[in-house]
Amino acid sequence: MGDSTGKGKFPSTMRDRNQVIAALFVVGMCAGIIMSERTYISYNREDILRGTALVNKPQQQPAQLRLNQAVAPAAPSQASYIKDAQMIQLEAYLQKVAPTREALVGVSNVNPLREGMLDTFLHGVKQAGVTNYVIVALDHDTETDLKARDINVFYMPIGISKSQADTGANHAVSALKFGIINKFLLLGWAVLLSDIDVCVLQDPFKFLYRDHDLEGMSDGFDKPTAYGHIEGYEDKSMGWARFAQKESHFNLNSGLFYLKPNPRTVELMQRLETRLSREKYWDQTAYNEEIFFLSHDNYKSPQVTVRVMSIYQFMNSKVLFKDVRHRPYGTTDMPVMVHISRLRRVHEPQF
Repeated sequence: MGDSTGKGKFPSTMRDRNQVIAALFVVGMCAGIIMSERTYISYNREDILRGTALVNKPQQQPAQLRLNQAVAPAAPSQASYIKDAQMIQLEAYLQKVAPTREALVGVSNVNPLREGMLDTFLHGVKQAGVTNYVIVALDHDTETDLKARDINVFYMPIGISKSQADTGANHAVSALKFGIINKFLLLGWAVLLSDIDVCVLQDPFKFLYRDHDLEGMSDGFDKPTAYGHIEGYEDKSMGWARFAQKESHFNLNSGLFYLKPNPRTVELMQRLETRLSREKYWDQTAYNEEIFFLSHDNYKSPQVTVRVMSIYQFMNSKVLFKDVRHRPYGTTDMPVMVHISRLRRVHEPQF
């Protein structure tokens, strides 16, 4: 039966009024946010496109983070593997030449030996006082020559896969290194992998942080290109909402990096070994894809943690020749290692 007195209408009217006020408040707040965003974009368009709309705060270094942290013997990688005769021999050899369970590793066939490049690399290793190094020889000629000179060498004959057969001798050999490194990791040794076209000027083990799975040399030539920066992106079809930002940096170089032995780095090396045995692909491109491509849908990345090496300690040749060599004498520190892959006939005297 209806309420003829009208007493029941007052609460209903108040509820309706409150709902209208709340709705107007929400609409007004959204409109305010939109207008604020549009005003911000209007005043900061160029900065957004340059990635400098917000002032970067100085990064604070953890109090305990320091260079060359004390190295405990590396833990086993906990990944299963077949302990065949080669693995048994490699483990015994590493215990002899790299008892600290870290090794500087170079991979070479006879070509760098004949060209003189391998000798240049070994000269640097010796003068820097590095004793925990191993040259992995891919053929008997290299092994025989290095053994005769009492150089740390381990013979590991590995054939070039069909997928890499026509990529050029250097790239084909470079693609083999991931499977080789994986053997070291499985045995529990940390590896500082170096291409042979690297000049060693100081003991690199004194300049590692060892706080990430991977420490790698960048192909970047300054701090933004090497360590990362924010870039703007504009899609004019989106109207006022056309701006976005992305993180950008140059690729890591697959010719100089340090790996700690653990399941993540083992998986990374296994993925690269498998890919390059099946695909005709540049090893450096695959290396960066596996490290930096984000997990999505059914894909899961190896999830290795990454530290970029200092571009003025672990230096590429562009940094050296387009920047550092033009600075006044005595204003820069001695580099640790210099990758001179962008020069031709780097083992010959040029200066």
